[in-house]
Amino acid sequence: MKKKKVYRFSDEVMAKDTIISFIFGLVALAIIIVSVIMSIVKKGNVPDQIGYLLLAALVMGITAFIMGVIAYKDPDGGVLTKRTSVFISVIDIIILIILYIV
Repeated sequence: MKKKKVYRFSDEVMAKDTIISFIFGLVALAIIIVSVIMSIVKKGNVPDQIGYLLLAALVMGITAFIMGVIAYKDPDGGVLTKRTSVFISVIDIIILIILYIV
């Protein structure tokens, strides 16, 4: 006997946790990119505020990861956006760890 496919329709396109995770991940990535470019242009002589911004990017990356994992429990929204938000936050955290080591 064939199993019938069950379709589920929702009013929301994405879960709220996914949107927050996605935005935090993208903002953290933008901060990292701007900081690295600024460091290259200024040959390492950047203001102390760049360090604070990178610390804020780390906090946003960790928050984005946690919110992305929590979003998996929400039935609303697609799985692709949830995976993408978690992927971006993991990339943020990995880049920041590499920058800290180097």
